[in-house]
Amino acid sequence: MPAPDTFSTARLVARRIELADDAFLTTMFRDPAVNATLGGPRDADAVAQLRDRMLDHWDRRGFGTWILHDRATGDPVGWVGLHETDTGGRGGVELLYAIAPARWREGLATEAGRGAVRIAQEMGLDELVCFTLVSNVASQRTMEGLGFTGSEPVEHAGVPHVLQRLALAGARQSQEVSERG
Repeated sequence: MPAPDTFSTARLVARRIELADDAFLTTMFRDPAVNATLGGPRDADAVAQLRDRMLDHWDRRGFGTWILHDRATGDPVGWVGLHETDTGGRGGVELLYAIAPARWREGLATEAGRGAVRIAQEMGLDELVCFTLVSNVASQRTMEGLGFTGSEPVEHAGVPHVLQRLALAGARQSQEVSERG
């Protein structure tokens, strides 16, 4: 089952990434606070290549990255996504997210993450992984708040990260039992 092109939460509207998102992505990847956790700054060409990979992922897999917009203002505030990864030693699907620094500490990553996790469950995925830099304690708290567990040390892009997992099959079975019950 493919993912929907859009979804909403209480404060966010998530829309499938598109060409028009380059300006926002470039702004995010030029921000030093964002770059501290996402592998360093990227120029416009590198952002366009990243966006093309995100678009291709949607075309190949039927799911991918959504740009998050503030429901009240329409302004872009970040992204959330489901993306194939080999990080962690076995093929899987990663929950990814990033929020503009001006909107940190508002719970937007958790809110968007819950929406993406719900979609992963509806798609019938068995598990999600999520990883972050060892030093990114705020992201680790977000992962834990979404129900991810464990603390596997992994290397991603040549840098130590912490990987956590979220089992979805059990959550889906529990939901089915409670709905019948």
